[in-house]
Amino acid sequence: MHVHSVVAEQSRLRRFLLFIFARYIEVPLLHLCYYLLRGKGRWLGKRSWFRFVAAFALARPFGYLGDSAKPMPYDEVLAMIDGLDGSIAVGPCRCRIGHKACSHPLETDIVCRSGFRAWMKAFPKDYREISKEEAKDIVTQCHSLGMFHMVFIHCPVNLYNEYAICNCCMCGCVPYIINRELTQLNYPLIDGFFLAHTDGEKCKACAKCVEVCPFTARRLRDGRSWAEENCFGCGLCSYACPEKAITMTRLRDPLAPRDHHGNHPAHYHPGLYRQHPPYREE
Repeated sequence: MHVHSVVAEQSRLRRFLLFIFARYIEVPLLHLCYYLLRGKGRWLGKRSWFRFVAAFALARPFGYLGDSAKPMPYDEVLAMIDGLDGSIAVGPCRCRIGHKACSHPLETDIVCRSGFRAWMKAFPKDYREISKEEAKDIVTQCHSLGMFHMVFIHCPVNLYNEYAICNCCMCGCVPYIINRELTQLNYPLIDGFFLAHTDGEKCKACAKCVEVCPFTARRLRDGRSWAEENCFGCGLCSYACPEKAITMTRLRDPLAPRDHHGNHPAHYHPGLYRQHPPYREE
């Protein structure tokens, strides 16, 4: 079977698998992962042999082939919503439903494109169709609470398979927790298209950006803040900086427009995520 027929946005097989994931797998899997990595089962989850098995047998194949996410700055998420074709729905955050250990707002899981059909079919009583304006209002409310935003991609060998916009927190977002606990090598998040750049003359080394960075990428050095570890481009540091010393600079061009069927353009070639040297300020 040709790879394009499996991973394309309109692939019937991929859409069927996305529905199965939504209806039967997602919440139990999120609950189990949280239990083992942050919950009462952490006594097992922190053991080196368990992490080795979990990383190679589960996290790696799932992250590279099954499902992953791309952090995005707040303004870019709003622009993405404005550009969406088709219907949008919102429902309860699947992570918070799964572990019930987070006090952040619950109705924040925004599904679009193939995700709209899958989650509306799987949970017609939990999800409701909303306008673009309401979707942007939800994102804005979460942004005001210091949450970051990730766009989820099903079968991430094809980066066009975006199906959900999640409003995430460090205490409860399970894919984020898996990435932090098992490392980027074993459960890769898709790097965003932006890198935080700091104006050294404006920076007062107040460390607010260090406090809010979900990926512990920022450090204070030589009297200023730097993105010294891999920057995923979520943008939280730029919004938190009181001196407006941090701007998000584009690393690469956005994905080219989809074709008239909603699939990736003909010149796009799906492929596995490739590890790379950290994106950081020099």
